[in-house]
Amino acid sequence: MTLFTILLSSSLAHADGQLLDAAYAADLCQAWNDTALPAKLGRNGSEWIDSAGSKGSQRMIVSRRDCSNWQKVELNIVADASGNASCTSGGVFSGGDFQWKFEPTTAQWADFTDGFGYFDMPKIMNGFVGPYPTAAANLGNFEIFFAAAGKMALENQVEWNCDGADEDEVGKELAKIDRNDMVKILR
Repeated sequence: MTLFTILLSSSLAHADGQLLDAAYAADLCQAWNDTALPAKLGRNGSEWIDSAGSKGSQRMIVSRRDCSNWQKVELNIVADASGNASCTSGGVFSGGDFQWKFEPTTAQWADFTDGFGYFDMPKIMNGFVGPYPTAAANLGNFEIFFAAAGKMALENQVEWNCDGADEDEVGKELAKIDRNDMVKILR
């Protein structure tokens, strides 16, 4: 039995959905709003909300590139009346245009939950769509995004397994998550 299988088995009795399924995306939208991201990415922050050829509205697609036949999900981020970048909805990607796409592997989603830096950029960039200079300028902000995604997954005990993911690698990354670092990022 692999470490991943042991970790997965211990949480399945309480599992609530799967990492990056439609229900998770809806919860992730609320988690986005519960962090510093709305202010940091808004008009009084980095102004990310107005980047990528979009004024006040961003559509972000997220998925796991190692999961075969995995449905992509989307987060819709809109500038609210105060200029904050608030998430208004999350769910199944309905097709069409978008400004951003993140498709790390399942193991990378686990790895990024407690921080990453410029040396991790190549891992993030495989499957990435969006303007690189804007992404690099907002690396710390997206560190918050990945920490929020991981914290929510751990608290809700979602299932991380999927067809195509390297169970051993995912298990190792899950076991290495530093929850103290995650909390520091989310402050």
